[in-house]
Amino acid sequence: MKLEKQIPFEDGPATAPAAHLAYRRDIDGLRAVAVLSVLLFHAFPSVLRGGFIGVDVFFVISGFLISSILLRELEGGSFSFAGFYARRVRRIFPALVLVLGSCLAFGWLALFPDEYQQLGKHVVGGAGFAANFFYWAQVGYFDTAADTKPLLHLWSLGIEEQFYILWPIILLLGWRLRAKLFAVAALLALASFAVNVGGIVHYASATFYSPASRAWELLLGAGLACLHARPAARSVGLPRVAPNLLAWLGVVLLAAGLALITRKDQFPGWFALLPALGALLLIGAGPQAWFNRVVLSSRPMVWIGLISYPLYLWHWPLLSFAQIIESREPAPAIRAGALLLALLLAWLTWRVVERPLRGGPGAGRGKLAALCALMAACAATGGYIYLNEGLPGRKPVQDNLANQKALVVVEDRANAEACKKRYGFDSSYEYCLLADAAKDPTVVLLGDSHAYHVVAGLTKYYSGIGDNLLMLGTRHPYWGLDPQGDPYQQATQPMLELALGMPSVKTVVFSTHLRFGPGPEQRVWVDAARETFRRFTAAGKRVIFMNDVPIIGFDPRSCIKRAGVASSATRVPCAITRAEWEQQIRQHREILGGFAREFPQIAWFDSSAALCDDSSCRAMIDGRLMYRDANHLSYDGDLLVGRHFAEWMRRRATK
Repeated sequence: MKLEKQIPFEDGPATAPAAHLAYRRDIDGLRAVAVLSVLLFHAFPSVLRGGFIGVDVFFVISGFLISSILLRELEGGSFSFAGFYARRVRRIFPALVLVLGSCLAFGWLALFPDEYQQLGKHVVGGAGFAANFFYWAQVGYFDTAADTKPLLHLWSLGIEEQFYILWPIILLLGWRLRAKLFAVAALLALASFAVNVGGIVHYASATFYSPASRAWELLLGAGLACLHARPAARSVGLPRVAPNLLAWLGVVLLAAGLALITRKDQFPGWFALLPALGALLLIGAGPQAWFNRVVLSSRPMVWIGLISYPLYLWHWPLLSFAQIIESREPAPAIRAGALLLALLLAWLTWRVVERPLRGGPGAGRGKLAALCALMAACAATGGYIYLNEGLPGRKPVQDNLANQKALVVVEDRANAEACKKRYGFDSSYEYCLLADAAKDPTVVLLGDSHAYHVVAGLTKYYSGIGDNLLMLGTRHPYWGLDPQGDPYQQATQPMLELALGMPSVKTVVFSTHLRFGPGPEQRVWVDAARETFRRFTAAGKRVIFMNDVPIIGFDPRSCIKRAGVASSATRVPCAITRAEWEQQIRQHREILGGFAREFPQIAWFDSSAALCDDSSCRAMIDGRLMYRDANHLSYDGDLLVGRHFAEWMRRRATK
């Protein structure tokens, strides 16, 4: 295969005239190391725990090569912003437009409305090179939810593009002012590194995704380019042993990073120095160092390096879509197959899409305009999908639309805002709902999200008998617990006091995910619950405790057949065994039995009776999903439990 002269990573190789920058096969080989590390980590994280640091290697490569080209053009008087950004459009847009469009097409066929809506939003972020800003407010890079975001990996592309908005301007100003460019890069790198280490403890997600805390890695490469651009650096060579020493030291640092850094570490922080300095030393060693010349410049490594940009773009959507379709971590064979498919698609993208659109006489204004229009179309399509709630009218999703809607949280935001205003709740940690705002409440439902997931059914019952239900959202709804810095728990105590002190409230219902068991912490919760029950019963309140529903331990999405795709995860039956449920609550039930003997005036309702029979506890009943995730009821499940609660109350009234 003929290997062409290349210009910078800019997220992958690109063809350019030889006058721009001498092609270095070893840097393509280093790209291969970076992208293979990322792929292996994403597909098999236990095999290469630190593989995600490959992105940091990419940053250093990009900073070095892009800055080298900018400096060469400044020296030759040929630099222009129009030319710089035109090259970036030709380099970045073709593969990215193809991947974004493919994700939208696959999502049309296979994703549920809430999933497709989220994808639309992330396409907007990816097309606008702002994905990092989108994600740092939503999810950490290593969170479980990250596995179901097919465009999460575009955060790194966003950081590079944001960096290259300012860096060419700074470089041009420095050149015209005859400043020492290496010193400029070094000072900016130190400032960025200070932001990185200063923010990693308290602002981990922002530090991971922010260009301010990541720029130092690109600036390391840029600083090396500034050193190489000095006339003295061109005429004075290093002793023969020095390049090999630098290269092997770089290998050691990079290998240490891959072996020692894990997702549990505070990253980037100080840990990011290992891959960043390792990459810097390997690049600085030059193409004649033995490792660079023999290992990194080998034909397989160079070939992977050439397709590293489309390979990076393709691999994560394939793995993420597999996770979504399977509703769990895909089997190893599926993950391996996704990587092989990514390799094939990357080669085809490079061969059929990138090379024809990148250079030569055809890469003029017309193609630039077309690429920009296509990217804008991707962003507009993603925005339309987001604003239209994932297009629930799509034919592929019609058969299971009711169950797909069951996966979405139903919330009356206007009611919540009016309720918070009524009771003077002014923080995001305080939450309430009131059935009839014109009346004082007569029933209070206290609890966390497992109170919220029964509020519709209880509201329907109590409204039907003339009562007015107020739901107060808490953490653990028990008296006197130490918040220990948890603002939700801190907001809980005033809500308990509010419920206790309202003369209009005759009935108080507790519903929470918290289950009692052995251990010192559990003893604190048991004692707090006892004190809570004592205070409310002593105040003459009628107390009802709702025992929780089973944790099903699987994503209820796996119970819904997706149109247009094959999945090994469609779950039949959509249930857990009764024995599993009994094991979940064995110790909890024993403690509740003690409370029942201690407080005979309290009524104890078993929510699981609505879902369980003698053999199983079902997540789907009569073709409708009762759960929206592994432990929260859907709206239909909420209403089902409410009907059982109503029947239970009627039976108690006749005794």
